[in-house]
Amino acid sequence: MTKRRHGEPDPSPADAAGAPDAPAGEDAAAPVEATPEAAVEPAPAPPSPEETLRRERDEAQDKWLRAVAEMDNLRKRTRREVVDARRFAQADALRGFLDILDNLERALQSNGGAVDTGVPDAFREGVELIRQKFRTVLQDQGVTTIEALGLHLDPLVHEAVGQLPREGSEPGTIIEVAQAGYRLGELVLRPARVIICA
Repeated sequence: MTKRRHGEPDPSPADAAGAPDAPAGEDAAAPVEATPEAAVEPAPAPPSPEETLRRERDEAQDKWLRAVAEMDNLRKRTRREVVDARRFAQADALRGFLDILDNLERALQSNGGAVDTGVPDAFREGVELIRQKFRTVLQDQGVTTIEALGLHLDPLVHEAVGQLPREGSEPGTIIEVAQAGYRLGELVLRPARVIICA
């Protein structure tokens, strides 16, 4: 018989006999249940050669259509840039002729106060013919005069160089044209310099 130390509790009969093993599943970790075969997703089947060829054909067609669209856009953009470059070059050349036309008109205005003797003035007629020729050439190139007199000031095509009071006219209305303005299509070659009503 085993001697018991002072203060040590009496062993229970179960301890003496040895504790029975704990039932399976209480203290031990529960075993992982195996997943049934039906729950596992099957691996996708490899595409058939027909599907592969169809996909490659669709991708090649898409790339070809994109390339055609890009080439068409490039062609249109290049054509537009060439047209714009020609128009700007033409505008630069025509601006020089506007000064000559101004000088011809000043020459005619300065000679306008001459006494009418009834004799044809060959000099004036010559200057008038040159001015008309200049105007015809400019019109053939697409140059048109900017309308101004009697209109309200438009900063896109008019340049106010002065203002005067004028009865019967609304403020901001153009009452005189100091220098004619011209445009080439929608491009302004030179704004009209005008005097507006104060």
